[in-house]
Amino acid sequence: MKYWLLTTEYPPFFGGGIGLYTALTAQVLHSHGHDVRVFVYDKDAQGIQESIAHGIVVTRFSKLAADSRYIMGFSANLSYTFADMIQQYVTQEGPPDIIESQEYLALPYYLLQRKHTFDPVLSPLRVIVTAHNPKFLLDPIDRSATYQLPDYWTGEMERFCLRAADAVISPSAFLKKALEDSLPGLDVTVIPNPFELPKTSLSPVLRESRLLYAGRLQYFKGIMDLLDQLAPLWDAGFKWPLDLVGQDTPFYLKGRTFAEEIRNRYASYIQKGLIAIHAQVSPDELDKLYRRAGLVVLPSRFDNLPYVLLEAMSRECVVVASATGGQQEVIVDKESGFVCESAKLGETIDKASRQSIDARRAMGKAARERVAQWTNPDVIYDKKMEFLQSMANRPSPTTMFPVVRPRSQPPAATTKSGLLSIVVPFYNLGSYIFETLDSLMKVPANIPKEIIVVDDGSTDGVSIAALRKAAKTYPNTTIYRTVNQGLAQARNFGAAKSSGTFLAFLDADDTVDPRYYVRALQILQHYDNLSFVGCWAQYFGADRHIWPTWNPEPPYALFHNPLNTSALVYLREHFLAYGQNDSEMEYGMEDYESLIRMLDNGCYGASIPEPYFHYRVRRSSMSRAFNPANQQYLYRLIVQKNPSIYAEYAQDLVFLFNANGPQFLIDSPSVSPPAYFKLLT
Repeated sequence: MKYWLLTTEYPPFFGGGIGLYTALTAQVLHSHGHDVRVFVYDKDAQGIQESIAHGIVVTRFSKLAADSRYIMGFSANLSYTFADMIQQYVTQEGPPDIIESQEYLALPYYLLQRKHTFDPVLSPLRVIVTAHNPKFLLDPIDRSATYQLPDYWTGEMERFCLRAADAVISPSAFLKKALEDSLPGLDVTVIPNPFELPKTSLSPVLRESRLLYAGRLQYFKGIMDLLDQLAPLWDAGFKWPLDLVGQDTPFYLKGRTFAEEIRNRYASYIQKGLIAIHAQVSPDELDKLYRRAGLVVLPSRFDNLPYVLLEAMSRECVVVASATGGQQEVIVDKESGFVCESAKLGETIDKASRQSIDARRAMGKAARERVAQWTNPDVIYDKKMEFLQSMANRPSPTTMFPVVRPRSQPPAATTKSGLLSIVVPFYNLGSYIFETLDSLMKVPANIPKEIIVVDDGSTDGVSIAALRKAAKTYPNTTIYRTVNQGLAQARNFGAAKSSGTFLAFLDADDTVDPRYYVRALQILQHYDNLSFVGCWAQYFGADRHIWPTWNPEPPYALFHNPLNTSALVYLREHFLAYGQNDSEMEYGMEDYESLIRMLDNGCYGASIPEPYFHYRVRRSSMSRAFNPANQQYLYRLIVQKNPSIYAEYAQDLVFLFNANGPQFLIDSPSVSPPAYFKLLT
């Protein structure tokens, strides 16, 4: 079996459990005769570097694929690059049988988005996601700026990855429940992480009266809970000092690092030698700390199944762990360690410290045996193979597009075959219309189409003459002339005159790649829960940027338009029922208001991650006339016209506004918005 692993961490340079999991999984698969390749982002790699270590092919890369033309932040760019790498290697070497990726930082987002929007290379791939600790679950517990872009959007992309994967694996029932509670309907399979026991002597080890915490110095790890309960113990005469070992992280609420917060809050205990903060240490130094620790403490407020637990237990340490994590599934309380509620950490540590040396040694041996039983690589391998076989036996691909927060759907369209109607609203754009129509003539002949140009009362003689010429030049093209009523009414008029099953809009100064409609119709015909399709926008004219667009879902879609709404492809039946443009939006955003109304009625859409829509940037265009005053007015209208869906997501929207400021400052959710003062100056 050809098996590819995607990761952000891999030896010899890695910082945590993801790297260790990937290395051990690759080793187990290779030892059973599989062809394993690991793709890893490594900022120190020179271009693309390949090596073979212990029979495993490792492909490291440092350069991100999306350059400065793309309005794209780091996490999105990283995911985009991984998808590009997979496409390149599938083309060169053929597809793997399985691709497995971490969910953290939404690493497989673009691989899965391209797969589900029928990328010709990536669509057939089978992709599983192994959950570790997604940001969208951890950030609220960590008290970080949960709704601040781009971190908020990384969490949204993680959610999509879990929905869109062919299957999801969790190392613990605890994380499985957390994921399924957060994403109702998600099906997660529990397969414990593999672990190789250290070849350490089982002879009695002289432990010291010391406590050890190993892991990131981070709020959600429960370190403050631990220290708050140790402080009164120390004040009452408890003698055991605490070693804190791990990478420092931000303490968001105070604007400093976590280690700085500990030094500030618990300075007196540090001065007494009761707290020692160590930077990251080498594996050998960490092993020495494990060996001398009388108790290892894992106070986490949330954890999947930390490798620190397995490392400590395998070294015959006595562990005191909070119950909020996968550790409760490994430790047999009072037999191979101690499990307690977070509020009872201090009490449990005090009791555990009073054990006799013999009792502690017996518990340590039981802990090592428990880990050997729980994480046996051969047993885990058999479980994984059984799981993969069950995947292969599943029915044909789903006809439901992965929606993060499903809502009730409108009635299905009566048909999904037939004509594509392309409506081109036109007003005094004679110098551009031929370029627009030329692009539509390149749409493949196997897509039956009609083109409807709606002249919204043009007053320019050159433009009117251009339309007369177009009517004679372009086949299947009908020109309608109306009195000037505005863009919204021109679109609605064209939609009413159309006869197709599918309906597309294209402004008279824009163009499209002919592949856009091919992919869009394939998507609409396949999925039962989609009503429209968009794509990325390639600017041309006065700007050359590429604007990545996104699947439009609440709550973010109510805050900022994530899609190329002026050039979508619809099920015509659903547009006429739910999406006709509102003429009261006379200053613009009529297409965005239409999108929100469709979402309110359960109509969902998808974005093809390719720049198939070519948007001409003109200094005299309607969008260039936007200013803070008319934008505020239009956003107010949008909310007033769609009160129910805004009320439903009111809390999320308040948080998004508090964290990011006005919508019109946002270019892309994957990048940080400009600071408020830039608007004021």
